Amino acid sequence: MLERNLHMLGGTGESSYAANSTLQKRYAAGAMFLVKEAMESLVHVIPTSETLLVFADLGCSTGENAFVTHSSVMGIISKTCKKLDRPMPEIQLLLNDLPGNDFNTLLGPALSSYKERISESMSDIGESFYTAAVSGSFYMQLFPKRSVHFIYSCASLHWLSQVPFGLSNTTQGPINRRSLWISNKSPPIVSRLYLEQFQRDFSLFLKHRCEELHSEGRMVLIIPGRVSANPSTEESSVWISWYEDSLQDLVSKGIVKAADVDSFNVPFYYPSMAEVKSIIHTEGSFEIIKDHAYEILYTNCLDVIPADTDKIWEKIINISRAVLEPLLVSHFGDSIIQPLFSSTLPKMYAKESFKEKYKLANQANLAISLKKK
Repeated sequence: MLERNLHMLGGTGESSYAANSTLQKRYAAGAMFLVKEAMESLVHVIPTSETLLVFADLGCSTGENAFVTHSSVMGIISKTCKKLDRPMPEIQLLLNDLPGNDFNTLLGPALSSYKERISESMSDIGESFYTAAVSGSFYMQLFPKRSVHFIYSCASLHWLSQVPFGLSNTTQGPINRRSLWISNKSPPIVSRLYLEQFQRDFSLFLKHRCEELHSEGRMVLIIPGRVSANPSTEESSVWISWYEDSLQDLVSKGIVKAADVDSFNVPFYYPSMAEVKSIIHTEGSFEIIKDHAYEILYTNCLDVIPADTDKIWEKIINISRAVLEPLLVSHFGDSIIQPLFSSTLPKMYAKESFKEKYKLANQANLAISLKKK
Protein backbone atom coordinates (compact mmCIF):
# COMPACT_ATOMS: atom_id res chain seq x y z
CA MET A 1 0.00 0.00 0.00
CA LEU A 2 2.72 2.52 0.97
CA GLU A 3 4.69 1.88 -2.23
CA ARG A 4 1.63 2.90 -4.25
CA ASN A 5 0.84 6.02 -2.20
CA LEU A 6 4.36 7.25 -1.43
CA HIS A 7 5.28 9.63 -4.23
CA MET A 8 5.60 13.33 -4.81
CA LEU A 9 2.70 15.28 -6.33
CA GLY A 10 2.87 14.79 -10.10
CA GLY A 11 2.15 17.01 -13.06
CA THR A 12 3.46 20.52 -13.65
CA GLY A 13 0.87 22.62 -11.81
CA GLU A 14 1.51 25.24 -9.12
CA SER A 15 1.42 22.67 -6.30
CA SER A 16 3.35 19.92 -8.14
CA TYR A 17 6.74 18.68 -7.04
CA ALA A 18 8.18 19.70 -10.41
CA ALA A 19 7.30 23.32 -9.60
CA ASN A 20 8.32 23.12 -5.92
CA SER A 21 11.65 21.33 -5.65
CA THR A 22 14.11 24.22 -5.39
CA LEU A 23 14.92 23.15 -1.83
CA GLN A 24 16.04 19.71 -3.06
CA LYS A 25 18.02 21.40 -5.84
CA ARG A 26 19.95 23.32 -3.17
CA TYR A 27 20.62 20.06 -1.33
CA ALA A 28 22.28 18.69 -4.46
CA ALA A 29 24.31 21.84 -5.09
CA GLY A 30 25.75 21.72 -1.58
CA ALA A 31 27.35 18.33 -2.22
CA MET A 32 28.23 18.55 -5.91
CA PHE A 33 31.93 18.66 -5.07
CA LEU A 34 31.61 15.09 -3.75
CA VAL A 35 29.99 14.00 -7.01
CA LYS A 36 32.81 15.66 -8.96
CA GLU A 37 35.52 13.94 -6.93
CA ALA A 38 33.81 10.56 -7.15
CA MET A 39 33.29 10.76 -10.92
CA GLU A 40 36.84 11.90 -11.62
CA SER A 41 38.17 9.03 -9.52
CA LEU A 42 35.87 6.56 -11.27
CA VAL A 43 36.90 7.61 -14.78
CA HIS A 44 40.55 7.22 -13.80
CA VAL A 45 40.13 3.59 -12.71
CA ILE A 46 37.59 2.29 -15.23
CA PRO A 47 39.46 0.45 -18.04
CA THR A 48 39.32 2.12 -21.45
CA SER A 49 38.00 -1.17 -22.80
CA GLU A 50 34.71 -0.42 -21.04
CA THR A 51 32.78 1.72 -23.50
CA LEU A 52 29.60 2.13 -21.40
CA LEU A 53 29.28 3.98 -18.08
CA VAL A 54 26.02 3.44 -16.17
CA PHE A 55 24.74 6.12 -13.80
CA ALA A 56 21.69 5.50 -11.56
CA ASP A 57 19.66 8.18 -9.78
CA LEU A 58 17.60 6.58 -7.01
CA GLY A 59 14.47 8.37 -5.82
CA CYS A 60 14.59 10.75 -8.79
CA SER A 61 10.95 11.93 -8.46
CA THR A 62 9.90 14.28 -11.27
CA GLY A 63 10.98 17.65 -12.57
CA GLU A 64 14.34 18.88 -13.76
CA ASN A 65 16.51 18.09 -10.72
CA ALA A 66 17.59 14.66 -11.97
CA PHE A 67 18.69 16.16 -15.27
CA VAL A 68 20.52 19.08 -13.64
CA THR A 69 22.67 16.63 -11.65
CA HIS A 70 23.16 14.36 -14.65
CA SER A 71 24.23 17.32 -16.78
CA SER A 72 26.95 18.10 -14.26
CA VAL A 73 28.05 14.46 -14.24
CA MET A 74 28.24 14.40 -18.04
CA GLY A 75 30.43 17.50 -17.99
CA ILE A 76 32.74 15.98 -15.39
CA ILE A 77 33.11 12.76 -17.39
CA SER A 78 33.79 14.68 -20.60
CA LYS A 79 36.48 16.91 -19.05
CA THR A 80 38.16 14.01 -17.27
CA CYS A 81 38.26 11.91 -20.44
CA LYS A 82 39.88 14.79 -22.33
CA LYS A 83 42.54 15.17 -19.63
CA LEU A 84 43.30 11.46 -19.81
CA ASP A 85 43.15 11.44 -23.61
CA ARG A 86 40.68 8.58 -23.57
CA PRO A 87 37.50 8.20 -25.62
CA MET A 88 34.24 9.38 -24.16
CA PRO A 89 32.16 6.34 -23.11
CA GLU A 90 28.50 6.00 -23.89
CA ILE A 91 26.36 6.97 -20.90
CA GLN A 92 23.29 5.15 -19.59
CA LEU A 93 21.13 7.12 -17.14
CA LEU A 94 18.77 5.00 -15.04
CA LEU A 95 16.04 6.99 -13.28
CA ASN A 96 14.45 5.13 -10.38
CA ASP A 97 11.46 5.81 -8.17
CA LEU A 98 8.42 4.02 -6.78
CA PRO A 99 5.61 2.91 -9.12
CA GLY A 100 3.40 5.88 -8.22
CA ASN A 101 5.97 8.38 -9.46
CA ASP A 102 4.95 10.59 -12.41
CA PHE A 103 7.35 9.10 -14.95
CA ASN A 104 5.30 10.55 -17.83
CA THR A 105 6.17 14.08 -16.75
CA LEU A 106 9.76 13.11 -15.97
CA LEU A 107 10.38 11.52 -19.37
CA GLY A 108 8.28 13.96 -21.40
CA PRO A 109 9.20 17.44 -22.67
CA ALA A 110 11.72 18.01 -19.86
CA LEU A 111 13.83 15.08 -21.06
CA SER A 112 13.61 16.18 -24.70
CA SER A 113 14.69 19.70 -23.75
CA TYR A 114 17.55 18.32 -21.68
CA LYS A 115 18.82 16.14 -24.54
CA GLU A 116 18.81 19.13 -26.85
CA ARG A 117 20.87 21.18 -24.38
CA ILE A 118 23.37 18.36 -23.94
CA SER A 119 23.78 17.93 -27.69
CA GLU A 120 24.36 21.66 -28.14
CA SER A 121 26.75 22.16 -25.21
CA MET A 122 28.77 18.91 -25.42
CA SER A 123 29.56 18.11 -29.02
CA ASP A 124 31.80 15.18 -28.03
CA ILE A 125 28.80 13.45 -26.45
CA GLY A 126 26.23 13.98 -29.18
CA GLU A 127 23.69 11.17 -29.04
CA SER A 128 25.87 8.82 -27.00
CA PHE A 129 23.69 8.79 -23.91
CA TYR A 130 20.52 6.90 -23.16
CA THR A 131 17.80 7.22 -20.53
CA ALA A 132 15.54 4.61 -18.95
CA ALA A 133 13.04 4.59 -16.08
CA VAL A 134 13.28 1.85 -13.46
CA SER A 135 10.21 1.50 -11.26
CA GLY A 136 10.62 -0.09 -7.83
CA SER A 137 11.71 0.36 -4.22
CA PHE A 138 15.41 0.98 -3.68
CA TYR A 139 15.14 -1.21 -0.59
CA MET A 140 15.13 -4.10 -3.06
CA GLN A 141 17.56 -5.06 -5.83
CA LEU A 142 16.85 -2.97 -8.92
CA PHE A 143 19.64 -3.74 -11.39
CA PRO A 144 21.72 -6.75 -12.49
CA LYS A 145 24.79 -7.55 -10.42
CA ARG A 146 27.88 -5.43 -11.08
CA SER A 147 26.07 -3.47 -13.81
CA VAL A 148 26.16 0.10 -12.42
CA HIS A 149 29.25 2.29 -12.14
CA PHE A 150 27.88 5.24 -10.17
CA ILE A 151 24.86 5.51 -7.87
CA TYR A 152 23.46 8.81 -6.67
CA SER A 153 20.55 9.62 -4.38
CA CYS A 154 19.45 13.02 -3.11
CA ALA A 155 16.65 13.79 -0.64
CA SER A 156 15.20 10.28 -0.80
CA LEU A 157 16.78 8.02 1.80
CA HIS A 158 15.00 9.65 4.72
CA TRP A 159 11.81 8.02 3.37
CA LEU A 160 11.22 4.66 5.03
CA SER A 161 9.85 1.50 3.45
CA GLN A 162 6.95 1.60 5.90
CA VAL A 163 5.60 3.36 8.97
CA PRO A 164 7.56 1.77 11.83
CA PHE A 165 5.80 -1.35 13.01
CA GLY A 166 4.41 -0.89 16.50
CA LEU A 167 3.25 2.72 16.28
CA SER A 168 -0.34 1.72 15.61
CA ASN A 169 -0.39 -2.06 16.00
CA THR A 170 -0.79 -2.21 19.76
CA THR A 171 -3.54 -3.49 22.03
CA GLN A 172 -3.80 0.02 23.50
CA GLY A 173 -4.21 1.62 20.07
CA PRO A 174 -1.88 4.25 18.52
CA ILE A 175 0.99 5.23 20.82
CA ASN A 176 1.90 8.49 19.05
CA ARG A 177 -1.37 10.36 19.53
CA ARG A 178 -1.57 14.01 18.39
CA SER A 179 1.83 13.69 16.66
CA LEU A 180 2.54 12.84 13.05
CA TRP A 181 6.17 11.97 13.59
CA ILE A 182 8.76 12.21 16.38
CA SER A 183 7.94 15.23 18.52
CA ASN A 184 8.56 16.40 22.06
CA LYS A 185 5.06 15.09 22.82
CA SER A 186 5.93 11.56 21.67
CA PRO A 187 6.81 8.82 24.18
CA PRO A 188 10.49 7.69 23.98
CA ILE A 189 9.59 4.42 22.26
CA VAL A 190 8.54 6.36 19.15
CA SER A 191 12.09 7.58 18.51
CA ARG A 192 13.43 4.06 19.00
CA LEU A 193 10.93 2.52 16.57
CA TYR A 194 11.75 5.09 13.89
CA LEU A 195 15.49 4.58 14.32
CA GLU A 196 15.15 0.79 14.17
CA GLN A 197 13.14 1.06 10.94
CA PHE A 198 15.76 3.36 9.41
CA GLN A 199 18.53 0.95 10.43
CA ARG A 200 16.76 -1.97 8.75
CA ASP A 201 15.97 -0.03 5.60
CA PHE A 202 19.35 1.64 5.14
CA SER A 203 21.17 -1.66 5.74
CA LEU A 204 19.09 -3.26 2.97
CA PHE A 205 19.79 -0.32 0.69
CA LEU A 206 23.55 -0.72 1.16
CA LYS A 207 23.42 -4.50 0.67
CA HIS A 208 21.59 -4.27 -2.66
CA ARG A 209 23.69 -1.38 -3.96
CA CYS A 210 26.85 -3.35 -3.26
CA GLU A 211 25.54 -6.22 -5.37
CA GLU A 212 24.61 -3.89 -8.24
CA LEU A 213 27.80 -1.82 -8.34
CA HIS A 214 30.78 -2.47 -10.60
CA SER A 215 33.92 -3.62 -8.74
CA GLU A 216 35.23 -0.02 -8.90
CA GLY A 217 31.79 1.45 -8.22
CA ARG A 218 31.19 4.74 -6.41
CA MET A 219 28.15 6.12 -4.63
CA VAL A 220 27.18 9.58 -3.35
CA LEU A 221 24.22 9.90 -1.00
CA ILE A 222 22.62 13.15 0.20
CA ILE A 223 20.25 12.52 3.09
CA PRO A 224 18.14 15.14 4.88
CA GLY A 225 19.13 14.72 8.50
CA ARG A 226 19.78 16.49 11.75
CA VAL A 227 22.66 17.96 13.73
CA SER A 228 21.27 17.28 17.19
CA ALA A 229 21.59 13.88 18.84
CA ASN A 230 17.94 14.20 19.86
CA PRO A 231 15.56 13.18 17.03
CA SER A 232 12.60 14.98 18.62
CA THR A 233 14.09 18.45 18.14
CA GLU A 234 12.35 20.74 15.66
CA GLU A 235 15.54 21.77 13.87
CA SER A 236 14.81 19.81 10.70
CA SER A 237 11.07 19.24 10.88
CA VAL A 238 9.49 22.50 11.96
CA TRP A 239 6.94 22.16 9.16
CA ILE A 240 5.61 18.90 10.65
CA SER A 241 4.36 20.80 13.69
CA TRP A 242 2.42 23.13 11.37
CA TYR A 243 0.54 20.14 10.00
CA GLU A 244 -0.07 18.74 13.47
CA ASP A 245 -1.65 22.01 14.57
CA SER A 246 -3.67 22.29 11.36
CA LEU A 247 -5.03 18.75 11.59
CA GLN A 248 -6.09 19.34 15.19
CA ASP A 249 -7.91 22.46 14.01
CA LEU A 250 -9.77 20.32 11.45
CA VAL A 251 -10.64 17.86 14.22
CA SER A 252 -12.14 20.70 16.30
CA LYS A 253 -14.29 21.67 13.31
CA GLY A 254 -15.49 18.13 12.78
CA ILE A 255 -13.86 17.83 9.34
CA VAL A 256 -11.41 15.12 10.39
CA LYS A 257 -11.78 12.39 13.01
CA ALA A 258 -9.39 12.49 15.97
CA ALA A 259 -8.81 8.73 15.63
CA ASP A 260 -7.66 9.20 12.04
CA VAL A 261 -5.15 11.84 13.09
CA ASP A 262 -3.86 9.66 15.95
CA SER A 263 -3.23 6.78 13.56
CA PHE A 264 -1.42 8.88 10.92
CA ASN A 265 2.39 8.83 11.04
CA VAL A 266 4.73 10.14 8.35
CA PRO A 267 7.14 7.41 7.17
CA PHE A 268 10.43 9.23 7.19
CA TYR A 269 13.38 9.62 9.55
CA TYR A 270 15.99 12.38 9.69
CA PRO A 271 19.17 10.60 10.88
CA SER A 272 22.28 12.05 12.43
CA MET A 273 25.66 11.62 10.73
CA ALA A 274 26.74 9.33 13.57
CA GLU A 275 23.75 7.05 12.95
CA VAL A 276 24.37 6.90 9.21
CA LYS A 277 28.09 6.14 9.58
CA SER A 278 27.40 3.52 12.24
CA ILE A 279 25.06 1.63 9.89
CA ILE A 280 27.59 1.84 7.03
CA HIS A 281 30.34 0.41 9.23
CA THR A 282 28.11 -2.34 10.62
CA GLU A 283 26.75 -3.40 7.22
CA GLY A 284 30.31 -3.51 5.91
CA SER A 285 29.95 -3.28 2.12
CA PHE A 286 31.34 0.24 1.65
CA GLU A 287 34.30 2.38 2.58
CA ILE A 288 33.51 6.00 3.47
CA ILE A 289 35.69 8.24 1.31
CA LYS A 290 34.41 11.58 2.59
CA ASP A 291 31.44 12.98 4.48
CA HIS A 292 30.05 16.48 4.65
CA ALA A 293 27.25 18.01 6.74
CA TYR A 294 25.69 21.34 5.78
CA GLU A 295 22.51 23.30 6.41
CA ILE A 296 20.07 25.03 4.07
CA LEU A 297 17.78 27.83 5.23
CA TYR A 298 14.24 27.32 3.99
CA THR A 299 13.90 31.05 3.36
CA ASN A 300 16.73 30.90 0.81
CA CYS A 301 14.89 28.35 -1.35
CA LEU A 302 11.56 30.00 -2.11
CA ASP A 303 12.38 31.75 -5.40
CA VAL A 304 10.15 34.66 -4.41
CA ILE A 305 10.80 38.26 -3.40
CA PRO A 306 11.16 38.39 0.44
CA ALA A 307 8.89 41.45 0.72
CA ASP A 308 6.04 39.65 -1.07
CA THR A 309 4.51 38.11 2.05
CA ASP A 310 1.52 36.50 0.32
CA LYS A 311 3.74 34.75 -2.20
CA ILE A 312 6.04 33.47 0.56
CA TRP A 313 3.22 31.73 2.41
CA GLU A 314 1.75 30.39 -0.81
CA LYS A 315 5.14 28.95 -1.78
CA ILE A 316 5.65 27.37 1.64
CA ILE A 317 2.27 25.67 1.41
CA ASN A 318 3.02 24.35 -2.08
CA ILE A 319 6.46 23.00 -1.13
CA SER A 320 5.05 20.92 1.71
CA ARG A 321 1.93 20.01 -0.26
CA ALA A 322 4.02 18.59 -3.12
CA VAL A 323 5.56 16.14 -0.63
CA LEU A 324 2.63 15.23 1.62
CA GLU A 325 -0.59 15.45 -0.40
CA PRO A 326 -0.56 11.85 -1.77
CA LEU A 327 -0.05 10.43 1.74
CA LEU A 328 -2.75 12.68 3.22
CA VAL A 329 -5.25 11.68 0.55
CA SER A 330 -4.52 7.97 1.00
CA HIS A 331 -5.18 8.23 4.75
CA PHE A 332 -7.87 10.91 5.11
CA GLY A 333 -9.45 11.02 1.65
CA ASP A 334 -9.74 13.81 -0.94
CA SER A 335 -12.09 15.88 1.21
CA ILE A 336 -9.23 17.05 3.45
CA ILE A 337 -7.30 18.84 0.72
CA GLN A 338 -9.40 21.96 0.21
CA PRO A 339 -9.90 22.94 3.88
CA LEU A 340 -6.32 22.06 4.81
CA PHE A 341 -4.42 23.84 2.04
CA SER A 342 -6.86 26.64 1.20
CA SER A 343 -8.00 27.62 4.69
CA THR A 344 -6.38 26.10 7.78
CA LEU A 345 -2.69 26.20 6.81
CA PRO A 346 -2.80 29.75 5.35
CA LYS A 347 -4.42 31.08 8.54
CA MET A 348 -1.79 29.45 10.69
CA TYR A 349 1.07 30.67 8.50
CA ALA A 350 -0.21 34.23 8.93
CA LYS A 351 0.51 34.14 12.67
CA GLU A 352 3.46 36.22 13.83
CA SER A 353 4.74 33.31 15.95
CA PHE A 354 4.97 31.17 12.84
CA LYS A 355 6.75 33.88 10.86
CA GLU A 356 9.41 34.28 13.53
CA LYS A 357 9.96 30.53 13.81
CA TYR A 358 10.13 30.05 10.06
CA LYS A 359 12.80 32.72 9.59
CA LEU A 360 15.20 30.48 11.55
CA ALA A 361 14.08 27.12 10.14
CA ASN A 362 16.66 25.14 8.23
CA GLN A 363 17.34 21.66 6.94
CA ALA A 364 20.51 19.79 7.82
CA ASN A 365 21.90 17.58 5.06
CA LEU A 366 24.30 14.66 5.31
CA ALA A 367 26.39 13.99 2.19
CA ILE A 368 28.53 10.87 2.01
CA SER A 369 30.84 9.61 -0.72
CA LEU A 370 31.30 5.82 -0.69
CA LYS A 371 33.42 3.26 -2.49
CA LYS A 372 32.55 -0.39 -2.81
CA LYS A 373 34.95 -2.55 -0.78
